[in-house]
Amino acid sequence: MALSIDLSQSESHWLLKLVGDLDYGECASFRMNIDRILKSSPPSTIVDLSDLDYLDSSGLGLLLSLSKEYGAQGGRLVLVTNETVDNILSLTRLNGIFSTASTLDEALVVLGEKPIP
Repeated sequence: MALSIDLSQSESHWLLKLVGDLDYGECASFRMNIDRILKSSPPSTIVDLSDLDYLDSSGLGLLLSLSKEYGAQGGRLVLVTNETVDNILSLTRLNGIFSTASTLDEALVVLGEKPIP
């Protein structure tokens, strides 16, 4: 399934929502969005992977790159995951690297914000 990417902005955080498959073929468009986040350097970013069906090593590498570069800029990053993504993070032992949440509301709480009513 092709990857759909939606990037929205609010005053307190940016939300990057991915739907479909994040694989090597889709990494160029994902990287463009990562570069946009890094250039603008919002205080917090949520990457919503809850509707992701597939994540390969190249997509995982880009998430790691975002986490490292964004963290170095002082930004806070939270991933909203699903069972598939949780399994991949656990299998690769990267679950301790990322701040994760099960829902968007939970991600907002992790960032110290109020959930959306």
